[in-house]
Amino acid sequence: MSFESQEKSLRELCESLLRDGKVKSVAGFGPQSPDTGLSPPLIAKTAGNAKRLSWNSRCVPSIARYLIGRDGPAAIAAKPCDARAVASLVTERQLERKDVFIIGMECAGMTDGSGAPLRACAECGTRRAPVCDAEITGAPETARGTRDAAEDFSPERFRREMDKCILCFSCRQACYGCYCETCFMDRGVPSWQSARPDVGAKMTYHLGRAMHLAGRCVECGACENVCASGVDARYLIRAATVFVEEEYGFRAGMDAQTPSALLTFKSDDPETGFWKDGKHD
Repeated sequence: MSFESQEKSLRELCESLLRDGKVKSVAGFGPQSPDTGLSPPLIAKTAGNAKRLSWNSRCVPSIARYLIGRDGPAAIAAKPCDARAVASLVTERQLERKDVFIIGMECAGMTDGSGAPLRACAECGTRRAPVCDAEITGAPETARGTRDAAEDFSPERFRREMDKCILCFSCRQACYGCYCETCFMDRGVPSWQSARPDVGAKMTYHLGRAMHLAGRCVECGACENVCASGVDARYLIRAATVFVEEEYGFRAGMDAQTPSALLTFKSDDPETGFWKDGKHD
């Protein structure tokens, strides 16, 4: 198959779902922008609108959060990371599973404007949605990169990344998991945000966000994809993600029943932060 074949199947399925009243809207991707080449998010509410849905290697944005607050049942044309995000939102009670029809789009990875694989996609090993109600397979193979096994998590690397950051909060706005009505950085008491984007404010924001997303990140790379300053915003969160997977055997969004490892408690949970060997005795 090809992107064109997947797109045709997607449109036919969504037209049917909307025409038969099984869903009131479909969250997906629209035609590619002539300026950026990206396929922006599109909400289709009629069978006619569904004909505008697209599927290609530039369906980059994370769209799961578009389902929050929608009136009635909705469908989503979900990349594997989008499907994982939906599943996570269900476990966090932001969505009702019965109100979401997940169309799993087999995905070989999205690309940048030059056709090179996006970094998150190059590292992704999940081609098919782990949770879905219908699936459209046949993704064409795209170029894939590799992840550096000896990644640098040093304080020096962190400082270099912070020097790039201008505290525009684009990474927060693009992230499926940042759905709080008022971010901790925007609260007046206590005032986390300084009058200017100094190193302390940037460290507070990025470390705070990394802790909030520990065990919840679905590794979509939306944060780094939107960063105009080239900050690798994902690498700090990736360190927490690897830690949670190694310590608790948990990956966010692989099913819609299991809440995040850090949102639950078991008496035999490892206490690595306090006990040297992770054991109580």
